[in-house]
Amino acid sequence: MSITISEDDFRDQWGARAQDSGDLFEHSQVVNLPLNTVWTVVECDDNNWYALPGFKIVNKLGYVVTDKAWEDDTVQAIWFLDDLEDEDEDEDEDGEHNPVDADDN
Repeated sequence: MSITISEDDFRDQWGARAQDSGDLFEHSQVVNLPLNTVWTVVECDDNNWYALPGFKIVNKLGYVVTDKAWEDDTVQAIWFLDDLEDEDEDEDEDGEHNPVDADDN
């Protein structure tokens, strides 16, 4: 069973970070760092990006690093939560946002 860390907790409590530009790190930039501070960001079937401890290959997008070292490789963190689908449902066919009017209910 794995433990999932929220996006906010991953940044605030673990000190997770990508490059200053916001880009994920490349392998060459993290290969010499302590292994237990490196996380591989992968894209999953649900379109969310998860950070998994250590170096992974499958679905790898890049790497992030943390100030806090991971001790157990059964932990994972959400790096990017795809909640844009919910926002798309609120748009009409013209792509304009149409909030529900309380009087329409």
